[in-house]
Amino acid sequence: MTSFFAVAFLGTLPAIAELGTVWTDFQLYTTDFRNYITNNISETLNPVELQTQSAITSSSGDLNLPNPNYASQYTRDQITQYSISDKFENNPAVYGKQVSSEINRYITRSAVEGVFGRDGQTRLKGKLQNTEQAVNKSNRAANTAQQKYSEIQSQSQSQGAMCSTPGVGNNNLANVCDQAQFLMMQGLVELELQNINIQREQTKITGETLGNTIQLRNDIQYSNLNLADISQQMNEVNRARRVGTSAEVARLLRVTSQTDLFRKSSNPLPLQTNPPSSENNPSPTETNPPSSENIPSPLETP
Repeated sequence: MTSFFAVAFLGTLPAIAELGTVWTDFQLYTTDFRNYITNNISETLNPVELQTQSAITSSSGDLNLPNPNYASQYTRDQITQYSISDKFENNPAVYGKQVSSEINRYITRSAVEGVFGRDGQTRLKGKLQNTEQAVNKSNRAANTAQQKYSEIQSQSQSQGAMCSTPGVGNNNLANVCDQAQFLMMQGLVELELQNINIQREQTKITGETLGNTIQLRNDIQYSNLNLADISQQMNEVNRARRVGTSAEVARLLRVTSQTDLFRKSSNPLPLQTNPPSSENNPSPTETNPPSSENIPSPLETP
């Protein structure tokens, strides 16, 4: 309830913040930030609108800004736990990653809206104009202080020469010296006031620089978050490409082996016949032994 009244009060504040009002300007920035992300995130993430709005609200801190890490993790866990899917993605784990990346992108767009939106540009214009006015005031104060210092220096020299003249009993001369000292002190006071005015304008510019530095660091963190999401998506794409390549190689190997088997089954090799051996085909001498008439007996003598 307190945050609601704070946001309502900020809605009544003027769009132009003065120079040096760092906290007020940052509150106006966060108001534009929350308005954009609340009014636009439901159009894209319609099936999980309640989960995303709850994640953004519960992750907001003292600066009224959502924590991107917690919001993404909370939404991803809710989608995975309740098995919420989209008409284009049936896997809750993959859909949760897509929603978390979309939340981070919307957070970045909201930061851009807070700076370059209509109210953001109005505030930025006022800051630039006020900065130029502060610089001009500092320059005028510096010129006035320089002129006053020159006048005091010239008066001190002339009055010092006059008051150093011997004449102790001359009341008029004493009054003139007292008046000169009074004018000198008054000039020094005016000179000090001019220095204070210059320092005041410089303090405003320094405070505004600090506020811009803090907001710039905030924007850099959002850029780093988007770069981390892009890196994660690239890793997932590369992993899917490697898996697809491995599956394609396995399919080609299977097709090649099946083709080889089909070719072998359609063209069988001819049966090999054993060459003729000496056992099956005896030599002519074995089949036709020599007759005994032609072989001489060992008892016979020539």
